[in-house]
Amino acid sequence: MLPRLRKPLISSRLIDSSFRVLAFGVGVLLLLFLAPFVERPQEKYETLPVTEPSPEAPARVEVKLRRGDTLLSLLTRHGLRGSSAHELISELRPFLNVRKLSPGDPVQLVLGPEDRTIRGIDLTVEDELVRVRATAEGWQAERRRIPRVIEARGVRGAITSSLYQSGTEAGLTPQQILDLARVFEYDIDFFSDFRAGDLFAVLFEDLRYVDGRRVPGKILAAELEADGQRHEAFYFVPRNGDGSYYDSEGRAVRRTFLRAPLSYARISSPFSVARRHPIFRTVRPHLAIDYAAPAGTPVVAVGPGRVAFAGWRGGYGKMVEIRHAGGYSSRYGHFSRIAPEIRPGRQIDAGEVVGYVGRTGHATGPHLHFEFLRGSEKINFLSLKVPHVQRLEGDELRRFMRERDERLVLLRSSGPLAGRAQTGS
Repeated sequence: MLPRLRKPLISSRLIDSSFRVLAFGVGVLLLLFLAPFVERPQEKYETLPVTEPSPEAPARVEVKLRRGDTLLSLLTRHGLRGSSAHELISELRPFLNVRKLSPGDPVQLVLGPEDRTIRGIDLTVEDELVRVRATAEGWQAERRRIPRVIEARGVRGAITSSLYQSGTEAGLTPQQILDLARVFEYDIDFFSDFRAGDLFAVLFEDLRYVDGRRVPGKILAAELEADGQRHEAFYFVPRNGDGSYYDSEGRAVRRTFLRAPLSYARISSPFSVARRHPIFRTVRPHLAIDYAAPAGTPVVAVGPGRVAFAGWRGGYGKMVEIRHAGGYSSRYGHFSRIAPEIRPGRQIDAGEVVGYVGRTGHATGPHLHFEFLRGSEKINFLSLKVPHVQRLEGDELRRFMRERDERLVLLRSSGPLAGRAQTGS
């Protein structure tokens, strides 16, 4: 009798099933492994072009002209060869007078990215940019307007010791105070007429450029108290003329003659028909005005005219005589020295220096002896009613009045001054 076989622990079906599961698993793993290497036809990938790195931008260095510098010396000091610097300046000259560059003026140097040599320069002249660049054909220059916005800005204050000190403390620049003096020079002596407590108000252009600069522009309107009187001036441009300053009634501020020929400390001897002479001790007419001032004080012509005499004349000492329009003449005596360019026959303008205070001739101390004549008659300059050069009329006067009223509102506003912005091109 044959022995009975034992039943197997694992049936063939189970083995077959397990094998299938194992095979399926191996197949899945194989597909996962090979998937990254199989190109899927339904998707297409674009190959992006490789971007080459851009060349390094030119470097910019700002330098300033030193005392005694020229543009040529500045360029050669920073490595530009003499011949090349001369060629650059030659290309620049049609756009800029290089001789007017002053110590402290900035110059932008454009340097090559590799060798750091000068490849160009930029110069800012008021509202224009003058640019020179190196090209294959040589240096090339161009001039561009710098965009700007124009607003109105104003300052107000009271004089404590001087207009200069009080004005700068209120926010005016020294140049603006000089411009203010020129506006009112026919009516006000800026060294003698002001008193502590006198008020001032100035409305001016505030120019803001896109390059970040902020520059004060022309004075638009101003009010000043001086010698107990109020003086006003408004800038106005007639349709067929140049801009100028007019008072509140539309009369030109500019007059035939200035208020005074110098900045004086006091009038030491006024115009008089009977005065005791300080040297001869006799009573005689003093048909002139003596202005006491320190020796060396500049003296200017009170009006435009032609030099009739310049030299030594008896008791006058060193003297200058000027003939003006309308039959008027002015004489300036006791100079320590006469200005070098003043000579007979020369045409001069109002405000031009003619000499310097001294004590030559019959003088007991440094002062200016000033005479003013109508024809051959000596007259009192301080009592002279000096006519205005021009007065607006008709449509121009009405247009001026409208602008005047607009600016008075801004000038006298108690809050921050603001004006309509304008974009310059």
